[in-house]
Amino acid sequence: TNSCRSLTMLGDPCQLPPTVRGDVTGTGSSPLSVSLMSRLASTLHQPVIVTAQADKTRRDDRYLNALPTKQAVSLVRYKSKDATAHISYRKQYAGSLLLSVQYRMHPSISAFSSAVFYDGLLSTPAFLAEHRPFPPALNDLLPSAHPGVGVRFVDVGGRGNERKGERSFSSPTQEVAATVENTSYRNDAEAQEILMLLKDLLRKTNESKERDNNAPPMSIGIVTPYSSQVALIKSLMAADAEFRSLAIQSSTVIEVKSVDGYQGRERDLIIFSAVRSNRQGRLGFLTDWRRMNVALTRAKSALVVFGDTETLRDGDRHWEALVNWCENLGCVVDAGTDESQANEYM
Repeated sequence: TNSCRSLTMLGDPCQLPPTVRGDVTGTGSSPLSVSLMSRLASTLHQPVIVTAQADKTRRDDRYLNALPTKQAVSLVRYKSKDATAHISYRKQYAGSLLLSVQYRMHPSISAFSSAVFYDGLLSTPAFLAEHRPFPPALNDLLPSAHPGVGVRFVDVGGRGNERKGERSFSSPTQEVAATVENTSYRNDAEAQEILMLLKDLLRKTNESKERDNNAPPMSIGIVTPYSSQVALIKSLMAADAEFRSLAIQSSTVIEVKSVDGYQGRERDLIIFSAVRSNRQGRLGFLTDWRRMNVALTRAKSALVVFGDTETLRDGDRHWEALVNWCENLGCVVDAGTDESQANEYM
């Protein structure tokens, strides 16, 4: 860059920070975890913006301005450990230009992240509410008091389901084999619940495909912070004969990756496994709000979070705010809710 006249950097200071191997906490608290873009956005002069005309795209701010969203913002600010006053996004990153309209997510999916991480500056065009509906088959399996909301939180509970340590996962077909590092965590209960949901969903989508062959295929991404959980879910999928049969019949694309491997990607349905479940409220690098922001903003039509609400609520103010937000919107579902229970609920 020494010889260039101008330099444009594209990115997001509110997403994944650099990986610092010396940061044993993994929470992004090291000074080295502040990216170059974040440093420049905080120190450069405010850019001069020249536009031909104002953007007149109609926005959908129903969820962004809803009471549960405002309560989530208030909780995060009230429980902030920083003694200084809240610094707005515009002031903190004054040297950057925010592209303030997002075209990926249903407005209900983007509302929490926009309000909590971007001070409500990230808006959604109104037409996306119609173009990104919550899949009816998924709504049958995970009913909500407000079916139009594109988020579900499946409370697996347990307060002791997480496991740490080295373990090898291998399928009978030898298609999947992974050895997990001692520092990684897994949660068998969440992995089993995710597999059950996938099988139920594939069953329904295959039935719909038989009735309507023109139905567009769904893309599904399973995202989790820990490599051990990635390996476990892949192993369960490969070892389950029923799942393999349903997947072969279906045109649905399913992939399993870590949060770090999913930055910049998107899928129709994102299933997130939080993994951590303990009585001490220890969340490890889940407390890094930038990693949380990435995980919550990959879905286009539906976001399903599997986690232990009590552990998450005790461990971090951002996760507590998310759990409360989901409860106030009526989109928390207890694990093990089958279709008969769903129909009863509806």
